[in-house]
Amino acid sequence: MSRDRRTPVVRPHSPAESTKGVGRQVRRRCAELATGVWAKVRPTRDRVTGYLAIGAVGALIGTSLAVGGGASGTAPELADIGAWLSTSERGEVAHVHGLTGDVDGRVVLPSGTEGHPVSVARDGDTTLVLDESTGTVVRLDPSQLTAEQSTDHGESGLRLLSGGSRAYVVDPARATVQQIDPVLTTPRGPAVRLDGEPGAAVVDRAGTLWVPLPGKGTVVPFVEGRRHPAVRVAEAGHDLALTLADGLPVVTDRTAATVQVLTADGVRQTFELGATVEDSDDVLVPTATDGSTVPVLAADTGVLVLLDVRGGHVVNARLPLDGTAAGAPQVLGKRVYVPDESTGRLLTYDTSTASTAEPVQITQGAGELELFVRDGLLWANDEDSAAAAVIDTSGKVTPIIKYEEDAPSSGTPGAHEPGDGPDSGSGVPPGATPSAGDPGAPGVGPSPGTTPGPGTGTGPGPGTTRPGPGPDPTPDCDAEWKPGCPEPGAPGTPQAQSGAGVIRITFAAASGATPRRYVLQEPASDQIVTPDSVGPDGPFEFEVRGGSCDQQYSFTVVAEYAGGAPSKSSAPSAPARPCLVPGAPEQLTMTLAPGGHGATVTWQPPQGADAGVTYTIDGPGGTERTTETTHVYTGLENNKQYEVSVAASNAAGSGTPAKGTLDLTPPDKVKNIVHNDNDEDDLYIVSNPNPVPVQDRVGSIPGMSSPEVTVHCKAQGKTVTHSYTGVTSNVWGKITYRNNAGDVIKGYVADIYLDSRLDPDIWDCT
Repeated sequence: MSRDRRTPVVRPHSPAESTKGVGRQVRRRCAELATGVWAKVRPTRDRVTGYLAIGAVGALIGTSLAVGGGASGTAPELADIGAWLSTSERGEVAHVHGLTGDVDGRVVLPSGTEGHPVSVARDGDTTLVLDESTGTVVRLDPSQLTAEQSTDHGESGLRLLSGGSRAYVVDPARATVQQIDPVLTTPRGPAVRLDGEPGAAVVDRAGTLWVPLPGKGTVVPFVEGRRHPAVRVAEAGHDLALTLADGLPVVTDRTAATVQVLTADGVRQTFELGATVEDSDDVLVPTATDGSTVPVLAADTGVLVLLDVRGGHVVNARLPLDGTAAGAPQVLGKRVYVPDESTGRLLTYDTSTASTAEPVQITQGAGELELFVRDGLLWANDEDSAAAAVIDTSGKVTPIIKYEEDAPSSGTPGAHEPGDGPDSGSGVPPGATPSAGDPGAPGVGPSPGTTPGPGTGTGPGPGTTRPGPGPDPTPDCDAEWKPGCPEPGAPGTPQAQSGAGVIRITFAAASGATPRRYVLQEPASDQIVTPDSVGPDGPFEFEVRGGSCDQQYSFTVVAEYAGGAPSKSSAPSAPARPCLVPGAPEQLTMTLAPGGHGATVTWQPPQGADAGVTYTIDGPGGTERTTETTHVYTGLENNKQYEVSVAASNAAGSGTPAKGTLDLTPPDKVKNIVHNDNDEDDLYIVSNPNPVPVQDRVGSIPGMSSPEVTVHCKAQGKTVTHSYTGVTSNVWGKITYRNNAGDVIKGYVADIYLDSRLDPDIWDCT
């Protein structure tokens, strides 16, 4: 029996009405429970056990009904695995259970929101909604299903972001960032002006806001709400897009076809996407991914690059996108989903089989679909209708009806009463496709026009004339192919996965006739293909070793047929390199030069690095590049610390740098005062190496003594001559001296009483 979906109930008018939805669900589940238990423990020979079990079930059902009936007065319980989905035409948001697709809560937004585009930002238990037409930010109270706090930020076109217990409003028109209180929705401090028009920003798990400034070629991080220095990622004017991948801020330079992983201190890693992406005029990336794989889609060519920004693995595929209006792709498990805004469906690509799967229909007709992954589930939402869906990692699609009348809701002013709104009289939004078994539900399933699978057809009806004798027996197609034999088909477009010195090719088997074998067509002369051929039963993989990292290779798989049937070739794969972005150099060491003023920096190549690796050294004096594994610094000032980083790069990109500190702090050395045994006058300790008599004295060492002092370094200053030895020097030793009274005195003594100028272990102070 189908439920009446014509009038969405938003506010119960009596306690009895408020329990109807809950009561129906409880009764339905209890009936299912009773049926299941009866099947398991129906009275047979063990009658006592059976009847006791049934009695327990009855008690459980009674308790459930009692609890269910009283639940209407308590706070709603929203699923932990769920998401808030917006519906702009109704001015509300619905909370959906991720495992069942049921709407378990609905919040009506303040009056006047109807028909406005809204965006939802969720951070833990805090959920904020932005009315993009008015700039009003609303905080939802999930315990009461109400829109409690709201603040009008006074502008349309704002962008709302939250994460790490921080929330921000970015104003592209005014080029400002405003941190807001995520509970009160009010501004927190003054707005910060940017240096140019911002692109789409992201917030990481720590609450750091990352704002791209394409006009400047930079990304500006706001750490703990405070602006930090901009990170340069591209030339000014490049088209930049940010993605939050497994908590990492990643910027795609669509102009230069690079992907860079960022930190607040700079670029940590760079990946080169290659010419096929660089030549594209329509490069799409999502604003966030649940894992570390960033999908980059060149929509005009169909080239898809799946880039693991943590592991460095790269998969290149080619999708059939002709005639589609593709949106930004999303990755869930082994599948990639691409929204087609011209048809309201999701195109599906399975990386495990290197083949397209059946598209998923979300709405009927054109429309923009919101796609995001959370808690291991892919959510697809049409903001302009009731249609939505949730997909798990196995590919199971669960339809969602956001206009579910049984869902708990608040009585917020502005809520739709029965018969109000554009959907009155029908629970199905305009343009939604009904699904089988529920004429009122939005359509989620295979695309229209899909051919029914095996077993769905019906036999001939009464009076149907049976066909006459069939054609001649099928010829022996293995011996000789001729008309009547199954038509030879081409293999699927290969998928190429880059590895260290290798490219792995995966392809889908040909349809139609069964090939005798599959071969890889014309590899380069310096490449070795394993195996030589693949049999008709697979596995449908080749491994290509060799080739140059500086070159991209495209591959074609040929299906060869027996009996003289023509061979069929696949479409060429997307280009791939036989290399990965190198890792960090290993065993970074710094050997200081005698006396300081420099060091020799050495390192070992990253694991798996090939001969084409070059190294970029950032340190004192700027950036230098080399193919060697050593670099020498000279002429540096002592008593300073210099940060040094070494990154390995090849044609695939630049890896994570190895970092170290070149510390030129002069080492201390204990020495004895010299040439003072025959002088009865005190040896003065002064505050600087160019002392003024008397006023610069800070202490003294008694004459006729040779005590120990700690020498820190030596410096040039005033020239003095020893009164007995006649030795002249302008060198002064910086020392620490403890006298007999226990006083610690720091300062300089003339080196004619120390001879530090003759000791190579004592460095210059600067």
